[in-house]
Formats: sequence, structure tokens, C-alpha cells
Amino acid sequence: MTDLGRMAGSFARIRTVTLSVAALALGTGTAAWAGASLRPKPEVTDVEKYCSTEQQGAYELAEDLHRRERELDSREHAVAAQEAEMATAEGRLKSRLEELEKTRKELQDLLGQADAKRDERIAGIVKMVESGRASAMAPMFGQLSDELAVAVLDKMNRSKAGKLLAALPPARAAALAQKMAEPIAVVVP
Repeated sequence: MTDLGRMAGSFARIRTVTLSVAALALGTGTAAWAGASLRPKPEVTDVEKYCSTEQQGAYELAEDLHRRERELDSREHAVAAQEAEMATAEGRLKSRLEELEKTRKELQDLLGQADAKRDERIAGIVKMVESGRASAMAPMFGQLSDELAVAVLDKMNRSKAGKLLAALPPARAAALAQKMAEPIAVVVP
């Protein structure tokens, strides 16, 4: 080998050693590879690797918008479910109100029938009392409840009602006349 060949080989070895020393000094050689497992390497996404800062910002904004869109979709589904539940409850409520209204009308009809039957019975008592003499009817009439006695007196002929009251004991006649003068209580359905 010539001197020139030996010098080229020496330069190559020196260059390799110099590069190895430089790599060790900079931390990029085998020592750096050995220590790489000790330090966590930050994950680099494709976006960070291949995009500029503006593009990365736009990508992050798009990701944020997609996340918000998913949140809004889930909220929309929740609201739709609540609306469906409310519609179901409203339907049940309307059905129940219709049942209650039907029951109320039935009760009003029954009360109307009971009132008509009561009025019919009072009319029978009025005929019976008016057909008899006041002096003969007074003892029986005096035993009636105040409510029934007032109802009968209200439906009687005024002159016959006056004769009947005159035949009653004064305290009882005064009490019945007082009740007849009281205002009638009106029940609002």
C-alpha cells in the first residue's frame, strides 16, 4: 500500500471517530439511542409533522367544531327524547282530563235527576198540605226539618202558606219566616 492509500484510510477512520465523538457530544449517537427509552418521546401527529402552524390551528378549530357538533347532536337527541316523553305524558293527561270531564257530566246528570226527584216529592208534599186544613196540617208541618219546611212553603200558594204559618207555634213560624227571607246559597259547579 502506498502512503497515499494509508493516509486515506487514516482520514476515514479519523472522520468516523470524529463523527462518533460529535454525535455523543450532541446526544444523537448510540448513547442518545440508549437513553431514548428513559425519556418519553412526545407524540408527533401527522398534522404537526406535515402542516404549518396556521394549518394546525385550522385543524384544531375543525376538531373543536366537530366535538361541539357531536355535543349539540347529543343534546338534540336528549331534547327530542324529552319532547317525546312530554308528548306521551300530555296524551295521558288529556285522556285523564277527558275521563274526568265525562265523570263530571255524569255526576251533574245524576245530581240533576236527584234534584228533579226531590222537587217532585216536594211538589207532592205541597199538594198534600194545600189540600188539608192549616190547623190539621200544622202539627205535622211543625215536625219537618227547617230545610224541607222552607222548600214546601216556597212552593205553596201564598195565602195557604200564610194560614199554615199562623197555625204553627209563634217561635217555629218566626224561625221558618226568617229562613225564607235568607238569601239562597248558589253552588257554582
